[in-house]
Amino acid sequence: MLNRKFTTFNSRTNHSLNVVNNIRKQMRYYYLTIILILLFVSCQNSISDKVEFICENGNKKITIEIENGMDFLTYNKPSKTNFVVTNIDPVNLRIAGPGITILGTNKDKTAMQTEIKVTTNYLENDTLNIKVWYDNEDSQKVCEFKIPVNKAE
Repeated sequence: MLNRKFTTFNSRTNHSLNVVNNIRKQMRYYYLTIILILLFVSCQNSISDKVEFICENGNKKITIEIENGMDFLTYNKPSKTNFVVTNIDPVNLRIAGPGITILGTNKDKTAMQTEIKVTTNYLENDTLNIKVWYDNEDSQKVCEFKIPVNKAE
């Protein structure tokens, strides 16, 4: 009788341990699944986060587009850029910054084409500061852009 009670108790204990182990396995699976989903979502967000260089004032707008599609410049490498304008005459833009060469305007006169080449060790914090002045009715407006500069690979 005692042996039977012990066997029953032991089998119930083993059953409880199996249940607990199964629950632990399921919880690991759920945690792993949640971590993978969060990792995937965060990677998708970082891929879609594109830096835009835009300055708006009412209906006037200036956007810098780097032609290689990147959102940074590279030291010692010339990069063609377009200062795309809306409701501003690109001929009257005044652009200041190190390493900028004005190439002219596009055929539609909707953008000022430039080439930017920043020499190594010229900048203190790997950020190129560009100032753009334009006429706004009877006053001058200034836009300032901060473009990151990376070292060549």
